[in-house]
Amino acid sequence: MGVYLMLAAADPSLWQWLLVILQVAVGLGLVIFVHELGHFVVAKLCGVKCEKFYIGFDIGGYKLAKVHWGETEYGVGILPLGGYVKMLGQDDNPARIAEENRRSQGLDAESDQQDSSTDRESEVSAEASDVYAAAHDPRSYLSKSVPQRMAIISAGVIMNIIFAFVFAVIAYGMGVKYTPCVVGAVVPGSPAWEANVQVGDEIVEIAGVEQPRFRDLMSGVSLGDLERGVPLTIRRPGRDELIQLTLKPQTGRGLPKIGVAPSESLILGEPRPAAAHLPAGQVSDGFQRGDRIVAVDGQPIEAYHELAAMLAKNVDRPLAVTVVRAADAKASASADAGSEAGSVDVREKTIQVAPNPMKRLGMVMAVGAIATVQADSPAEQAGLEEGDVVEQVDGQPIEDPMTLPDRLRRRAETADSVTLTVRRAQARGQSEPETVVVPLRVPRSYEVAMAPGAPLSAPALGAGFRVLNKVQGVQSGSPAADAGIRPGDQIVQAEFIPAEGDDSTEAELLSESPLKFSEELENWPHFFSRLQIIPQGMQVKLTVRSGEENREVTLSPIESDEFFIPQRGFYLQPLEATRHADTFGEAVSLGTTETVDSLLMVFRFLEKLVSQQISPTMLGGPITIAKGAGYSAFAGLSSLLIFLTMLSANLAVINFLPIPLLDGGHMVFLALEGVLRRPVSEKIVIAFHTVGFVFIIGLMLFVLALDFNIIPRAF
Repeated sequence: MGVYLMLAAADPSLWQWLLVILQVAVGLGLVIFVHELGHFVVAKLCGVKCEKFYIGFDIGGYKLAKVHWGETEYGVGILPLGGYVKMLGQDDNPARIAEENRRSQGLDAESDQQDSSTDRESEVSAEASDVYAAAHDPRSYLSKSVPQRMAIISAGVIMNIIFAFVFAVIAYGMGVKYTPCVVGAVVPGSPAWEANVQVGDEIVEIAGVEQPRFRDLMSGVSLGDLERGVPLTIRRPGRDELIQLTLKPQTGRGLPKIGVAPSESLILGEPRPAAAHLPAGQVSDGFQRGDRIVAVDGQPIEAYHELAAMLAKNVDRPLAVTVVRAADAKASASADAGSEAGSVDVREKTIQVAPNPMKRLGMVMAVGAIATVQADSPAEQAGLEEGDVVEQVDGQPIEDPMTLPDRLRRRAETADSVTLTVRRAQARGQSEPETVVVPLRVPRSYEVAMAPGAPLSAPALGAGFRVLNKVQGVQSGSPAADAGIRPGDQIVQAEFIPAEGDDSTEAELLSESPLKFSEELENWPHFFSRLQIIPQGMQVKLTVRSGEENREVTLSPIESDEFFIPQRGFYLQPLEATRHADTFGEAVSLGTTETVDSLLMVFRFLEKLVSQQISPTMLGGPITIAKGAGYSAFAGLSSLLIFLTMLSANLAVINFLPIPLLDGGHMVFLALEGVLRRPVSEKIVIAFHTVGFVFIIGLMLFVLALDFNIIPRAF
């Protein structure tokens, strides 16, 4: 159900939106505020005159609000990308460093023009920092000792770390929701699929991290050792002993990954319990939000992997789905979370759900060689290998490869094996192919090509097949035949076109961007999986290459009366758990761990970014940050606080990098001044600050381009 998880988004009310926007604005503003507050407070304690304290930047003098209190102007700038404290004698703008330096000495503009060269040389050639400091206003930043200036510069970072810890402690005191590390789907052909990781497996340790959350798995994989692999310890339902695996993540598109998705719960989700255009959403007096699935065809269901197995084994049969329905939807969620017996008024309801017909276009694509073989599978037992070409199944041509998984499933219900005619990869030039008898298994779950380029999986065999972009045949009377598609045509691109006036979540998601096909990207299985969930009235626009020419055709899919797909259209809520500190000491312990992990995560991310293990397109700008904060706020205040812990830790680490213009760059110059016993030459400072200014502006433009999808991300 991996695709449906993305579609089951919340449908908040206007007041919920306003509350979330307020929480996000306050939270992000607070992270910036505490950073600048650190600089401000320590500067005041050191006797430095602070002329401005701003959240956001007052570009060109434009600001949202300001107030004068004492000698300081407090305000909110028009550009909400950070904040700053303006101290006498200190300026990050390289164009104003010299001017600010002389202003702190009390020099006016006229003397500045006449004596700037002499002043600068005298400052740079001073033999001791105390001589340099004495030349400035006593309340100037430049008049303070090196240790005092180091304290002022580092105070912002220290405050961010302190508040990251405070956020985390408060969050764990409230209880933090998280996604357990339970497998809900495995991408065919991925490292996890090849190692036979199964739906329902719980990863209990990853690279030394015990009881990980799913986000720990994601970071452990993307930031892990690609050469040696990532060690996993797995607990499998119905098996006593733990499974030890080491998986080497896939690289090449975005973050390294092993190909697993988190599990779903058995609670029907928001804003709808099922897709209106699919069988689960078409029953009269049907499912309601908050319903909890407890049985299928009378067989009790306690976890998502059991539901997935029932759907995979009963593809072409109606199912009697029994749900527990509370007096209201919220009560149902409370019941599932463990409310005391009798505290919630619940009742059972059984609903018949029809099978889901396969949507087809009438094209039979050419099947390629075996792309991958799963460990401990019938295919491995029979000696099938990557590169082998299956030419016949039980003496018959494969025909449409997209129906092959279902045909093998049906075969597994009545027979123990299947006879394949195989041309071996090692002997491709042999005159006669080889006959291989392969045992079959009843699929434990269904496998969808969720990722671009994923092969076609045949779960009954445990093998993944390439499906070429080439049309091998066209069914008579089909949409493809009517559009003039012919054998030998190549698919170049596919785009989903919503019906006029269809603004549904499904239509918006599917029509976001076209799917590409190329020699390197055989994308038909991924396209076909998306075809199965399209709303009624949605069409498909294909770019087809016939000979040397490309042409576009628009097709309306039709439903098969012979083949079906496992998904019935349920929208299930994600599986969640809560980590709650029972005592203040436990909250402090969990908060400390969260803060340290967040700090180390930034260092690890930067290391992998430099080593090119992670693409720069994985960076995020202000819009990405705001979206992340918004999603967290919808999940609850404690989730928002954990997000702010991560963000505050990010700000601390990034600000302390030795980049001119950032706090870390200032610390480098101060350290050099302490060692040399004189300030670094103003010319050198200006040069490095100019480089830093250009770098920061360039980085801001880059992440904004990512946020606005001007530069596409490589997921």
